[in-house]
Amino acid sequence: MLSGAFALAGLILAGCGDDGEPVDGAQTGDPTGAAVGEAFAHIHGLGMVEDVLYVATHNGLFAIWPDGKASAASSDDHDFMGFTVADTGELLASGHPNSRTDLPPDLGLLASSDSGATWDELSLSGEVDFHTLDAKGGAVYGYDSGSGELLTSTDRENWTSLGQIPLADVAIKPDEAATLLLTTEQGPQLSSDGGRTFAPIDSAPVIMLAEWPHADEIYGIAPDGAVHVSGDGGATWDERAAIGGRPQAMTVTHDGSVYAALADSIVASTDGGETFEPFYSW
Repeated sequence: MLSGAFALAGLILAGCGDDGEPVDGAQTGDPTGAAVGEAFAHIHGLGMVEDVLYVATHNGLFAIWPDGKASAASSDDHDFMGFTVADTGELLASGHPNSRTDLPPDLGLLASSDSGATWDELSLSGEVDFHTLDAKGGAVYGYDSGSGELLTSTDRENWTSLGQIPLADVAIKPDEAATLLLTTEQGPQLSSDGGRTFAPIDSAPVIMLAEWPHADEIYGIAPDGAVHVSGDGGATWDERAAIGGRPQAMTVTHDGSVYAALADSIVASTDGGETFEPFYSW
């Protein structure tokens, strides 16, 4: 079990509660929908697709459109715990169903190829609740909150356990799916053999969330909200701005824009984390 500030931050990532009801004013798939307010109380993931920011929450997946308005991405208002945008643009998620379905308590791996409007059950339904996911180069890595295991798959159906590893986040190196970074209480750890072995990164800061958008460029956010960036694959790190509180989720786009979720807002940086401005509040 994680302890201290890192564990407290992790509880926000992992937390889930009672099944929610549909959110008033959030019109499914309609960019004219109203701000969603309470639906953003627990954010578990962020991802950008074609200038639309997707927000995975306890009450479903939402889209924040370029005009600043938000709407529900679909009527499937599940508790989306693990969430990522694969390098193919497809959405992957996990978590728990809402109370109006007959789905099992753990959703396994879900995929959506229509911006979250509908979801396909791929594997591990009723068996696994992923609390973090990343998918690049045909590989998927996910942390099973129930068993504490890091799992990997190359076909999204058959899975291999890489062992029990206490972690908060996983990030895959672009175009090199066998290289990945884990965030742990002791600091980030790196694997170059598909997660079979890991080694700590000397002198790296303790980060809770990580994104690996380019070959040698890694972004991380510490439990206290400080942003750290490495331009050499994790060998050295620069501390940049702070996001103003404990992070709930983050994503980094290919152009270096950083989006981070706090308890009551999402902030954004267009200069690689040097400065942050309010993006969406509730």
